[in-house]
Amino acid sequence: MKKTIVVLTAALLVALVWFFALSLNTPKISNVKTQEGKSLPSGFELIKLNGEKIEETELNEGMVLLNVWASWCITCLVEHRFLKELSNTYNIDVIGINYKDKLGDAIKYLDKNGDPYIYSIHDYDGKYALKLGVTGAPETFLLIDGEIVKHRVGEVNQQVWDEEFSHFF
Repeated sequence: MKKTIVVLTAALLVALVWFFALSLNTPKISNVKTQEGKSLPSGFELIKLNGEKIEETELNEGMVLLNVWASWCITCLVEHRFLKELSNTYNIDVIGINYKDKLGDAIKYLDKNGDPYIYSIHDYDGKYALKLGVTGAPETFLLIDGEIVKHRVGEVNQQVWDEEFSHFF
């Protein structure tokens, strides 16, 4: 009887170690379904930070880089400098979507850090971003003639740009 208990305990211990080892090899972040191949959501009244209305057709022509950002987002601040470089280097419209942010905070953020965007859409309640498939800030979408051809969740930096976006140019 004692021998059986020792064997069962040893087997249980081996099983636990095996299960733990397998869990270490599992990705810590589950894959997020991207929005590639989809069109932008329609039927929204889109407003710039300065209060002007935006025609949805403006986002559906040519190459557009949509970047979801917020003044409260630390990672957005990290990628901000790179977005300024992109807007000066590539022939692409970089448009911001200011996500769940206070208008005054967003304007102060751009005044302080520079504005890489030709304009930013103010999405105070996050409804447009939600329909777009955004899970948080930052996220970046490359659109070609209104179709999402690349969706990046997280920071865009030089390495990410080279690996995931540059082949579109």
